[in-house]
Amino acid sequence: MAEHRSVRFSAPRPSWRPAGDGTPLAGLECGTVTVPVDHARPDGPTLDLALARHPARSPGRRRGVLLVGPDDPGNPGTLLVPRLVGDLPAEVLDAYDVVGFDHRFSGGSAPLSCGLTPDQWLWIFHRPRDVESEARFQRAVVERCFDAAGDVLPYLTSRNIARDMDVIRRALGEDRLSYLGHSYGSYLGAVWTQMFGEHADRVVLDSVIDPLSVWRRMFLDYAVSCEAALERWAHWAAGRNGELDLGRDAPTVRAALDALAGRADREPVPVAGMPVDGTMLRLFTMVLLSSDRAWGFLGDIVRAAVHGAEAAPSTLGALGAMFGRGKEESGAVAQLGVLCGDAAWPRDLEVYRRDLAGHGARYPFIGPAMAGPKAGAFWPVPPAEPVTVLGADNRAESILLVQSERDMFTPARGARRMRELLAHNTRLVTLAGAEQHRVFPFHGDPGVNGAAAAYLLTGKLPDADVTLRAAAAEPATGPGRGPEGSAS
Repeated sequence: MAEHRSVRFSAPRPSWRPAGDGTPLAGLECGTVTVPVDHARPDGPTLDLALARHPARSPGRRRGVLLVGPDDPGNPGTLLVPRLVGDLPAEVLDAYDVVGFDHRFSGGSAPLSCGLTPDQWLWIFHRPRDVESEARFQRAVVERCFDAAGDVLPYLTSRNIARDMDVIRRALGEDRLSYLGHSYGSYLGAVWTQMFGEHADRVVLDSVIDPLSVWRRMFLDYAVSCEAALERWAHWAAGRNGELDLGRDAPTVRAALDALAGRADREPVPVAGMPVDGTMLRLFTMVLLSSDRAWGFLGDIVRAAVHGAEAAPSTLGALGAMFGRGKEESGAVAQLGVLCGDAAWPRDLEVYRRDLAGHGARYPFIGPAMAGPKAGAFWPVPPAEPVTVLGADNRAESILLVQSERDMFTPARGARRMRELLAHNTRLVTLAGAEQHRVFPFHGDPGVNGAAAAYLLTGKLPDADVTLRAAAAEPATGPGRGPEGSAS
């Protein structure tokens, strides 16, 4: 069913200006679009969304706007634009204005500050000692945020972000938008097409979140897929024992990593020159596991930490590129709003006690953090709307799904589920044999890039689902970029 709640709100066209030299958006154009805080009250309070644009390089062949969704509810979407400009096929950059936006109350779009402490910023990955103490920790996060921003937090939802996207479309003067969304952006794109599909042109959803996992189930799924990825990495590292000295078999490698994490839980350990606690060590590990091209960096970090040695300069460079910007409090608050406000969480602590005893014990590396009580259990207001139901009434003309076979953060089951729910207007391109979160265009696979570019340029989906075999990737050991994106 089409969505018309925001049709009464009109925003003027953005006035584009060059981004400042020396900023992350240097070389792009910046602007803002005004949206209502509450789309049901278009005459009420408003906020300005920050936009970044890379205009089509061949104006005579321009075919429209490719809107880029945020890849995580805590990440500024504008920062994806310069990365895409570096990696998208040339013909796509020739044909499209690539436009990214910081979604409401994040990045440059009226970010929220609630006075959270750094450990509260990482509320998602906080490892519980027991259910009761974790409940106190998570409840304190929620109370602090509602004390500071309770008047707007209930409006920070995926459905309202989708409504903002429709305001952006109209402000840009476009009847239809094309869209590229990775990870959380895949779910956001699915919600947007379900609500405003008649205004969707060509849509690529990459590293697809299972729409039935919103959001408690997604946390538990992380633990399962992380454990499987750790097992594969441990086998890989065991085969390089002469280089890493972590063990000749996978169980020994895994024991070395678990012992390191246990040490970090008791007191910070030096990792690549930084004191790192158990939460950050596990977060580093998950991010580096999410791309087989970064496994070498993970091996080097664990080797150096276990043996009290120095990490290689290439590893330090990769970590700086991935984590150097640091976590911002507004990102943590934005994650909180979306992940707690979209859907109701179990409020009975017995659910979390059961999950910790079962799920947390079976998947020990990140399972306890994922199975324990989270902020959603203490969210003081019910969801403003039901979770978006995807189905045959989705009016988008076509949607291309892109997925790697062994994506740790967004398991391939999610793409298959999306394909089933939207059977009438989707095709699925799977990259087999790859451990990669965010495939197009960041993995650089020529088959995937060719298929996605052909769809964006012609609008024609493949006749059937496609499975491509990834070339064997040698994990990076020299200077270069690590995996693109994370759940942090």
